Amino acid sequence: MKKILKYGIILTFVLSFFYIASGITINVSPDVSGDTIIRVFEKSQADILEANINTSLEVPNTLWGEEEIDRIKEDIKERLGLNEKKEVLVAEDFLYMNEEIENNDKNILYIHEFADNSSRQIIATNTNDNGDILTFKIHSAQVEDEKTSYIIIDIIQNKRYKGIVEKSKKNQEILKRYGNNIEVTMNLVGTYDKELSQVEGREKIQEILREIKGKKVEEVVEDTYISTTAYTPLIPQTIQYGNNKVNLQLAMRYNNYEDRTYLYIANPLITLTY
Repeated sequence: MKKILKYGIILTFVLSFFYIASGITINVSPDVSGDTIIRVFEKSQADILEANINTSLEVPNTLWGEEEIDRIKEDIKERLGLNEKKEVLVAEDFLYMNEEIENNDKNILYIHEFADNSSRQIIATNTNDNGDILTFKIHSAQVEDEKTSYIIIDIIQNKRYKGIVEKSKKNQEILKRYGNNIEVTMNLVGTYDKELSQVEGREKIQEILREIKGKKVEEVVEDTYISTTAYTPLIPQTIQYGNNKVNLQLAMRYNNYEDRTYLYIANPLITLTY
């Protein structure tokens, strides 16, 4: 449980900085984008390891106080079906929790709170029987004269992608209660129980791109690693990448210790560590 909880909370921190730094407003069609990503993954013939959907809302020029953040937390808990979970506050050393807490993870909502003179945030994480991790974060800050607030809902499904598109729609409906500047990122991670050669990996990626009329924008190839950034007209969600529009990234990496090749597929870009 220590590893999973740490991953869930750190992932949310990483993704939040990604979105703030991007400064991109995206009009999302989750059904089309999600269905295309799943189609891409099925074409790859990889075994599913995990599916991640991250939905974020930025509310500029807004500063939420303690009571407002608590109210939003309770509303999101209810809408995500977490009301019956026991809240357990965790500090920065939450990784050293006792075994009694660790053995009742599915019934616990771990809460990490932080506040200083310029910002306030709450991160909540729950892990269910399937090993899925649900995390949401509420953050509000004022730096000099600039105020900004945001909410992130992040779901990691263990060894399956079924239902991930529907969860994306649900999370967007939740966030629309607080604003319209919503962004969505989907990541699918799969594996092959063998080493794919560089030639095999590049052929696999090219085969996937042909399936969705994809155009390669950038490719990075190393001994055990391939990354391809592309554009496909089948996904309406795009971002500006240099002088090009992109909406799909594929990567492969061989793990010598496990003797497995990992496949990463994301829209618009991979936001997981790989």
